Amino acid sequence: MTDITANRQLRKPTAGDAVLLVFIGCVWGSSFLPIKIAVPETGPVLLVFLRTLTALVPLWLYMAWRGIPFPNNRFDMVLIALMSLLNSVIPFFLLSWAGLHVTSGVMALIMGTGPLLALFASHYTTRDDKLNLRKFLGMLIGLCGLMVVIGEDAMGGLTENLLGDLAVLGAIGCYVCATAMVRKVRSTRIEAIATTNMLVSVIVLAPIMFLTQQPAISALSTDTLLAVLYLGIITTGIGYVLRYHMVLSVGQSFTSMASYIMPIVGVILGVLFLAEPLSTNILIALALVLAGFGVARLGA
Repeated sequence: MTDITANRQLRKPTAGDAVLLVFIGCVWGSSFLPIKIAVPETGPVLLVFLRTLTALVPLWLYMAWRGIPFPNNRFDMVLIALMSLLNSVIPFFLLSWAGLHVTSGVMALIMGTGPLLALFASHYTTRDDKLNLRKFLGMLIGLCGLMVVIGEDAMGGLTENLLGDLAVLGAIGCYVCATAMVRKVRSTRIEAIATTNMLVSVIVLAPIMFLTQQPAISALSTDTLLAVLYLGIITTGIGYVLRYHMVLSVGQSFTSMASYIMPIVGVILGVLFLAEPLSTNILIALALVLAGFGVARLGA
């Protein structure tokens, strides 16, 4: 059995990796706008189901076209099945529910602090992606940006806004755990990891769909359907393949730095298309998160 973690030792990021990182950050950052557009009509459960289903179809067709096999050993299958819960089912639901209560810009800003946890996770779960002083300082600066965003909501008590913020934090924790797990996969190709992830998610969500009352898909508006297609095919299907490729090539902590581009895109799209307010707190938080990114990269 071939061990991909042995065959794919991490390499130094190149200029091409930096360009791909920016693209991934833009894709991730654009995911919050369609969530905000779709979730008021679909509700969280239907949105997550449609998101994973629309991601699964093109991924499965691509695998069939290229003749890529699904996981062929029990270890990888069990690991990827567990990853699907932490990488899709749970965080997608948390983010969709949060989309009912907080702005897309705030969701993007909170998600932008994901590298804080990712750096810790890489330090303790890998041999070649370790924490150092500059990375630690970058984490602290980014954490200050997080406190600026959440602190305002926390002052009002346990409101739906604060619970929405905490739901986004929960999604970050899920993503970090799943990303740390992907380097343990032994012999499954990147495309098969993403496709199996979506397949397991659909299988898990299908019974929930049928056992609970959900809106009729035929009743959804054109804007909502387009938002779901973009969310599933672009930000989930393509986004996940690129994410796994980067993690296995240049490491979790470098890949997670796309999360620092995410809030810029998320905030801008929220302002332009949803008329979300661009408050002083959001600007301060954005500046702190970006400063944290710069300091952390100096320590890479």
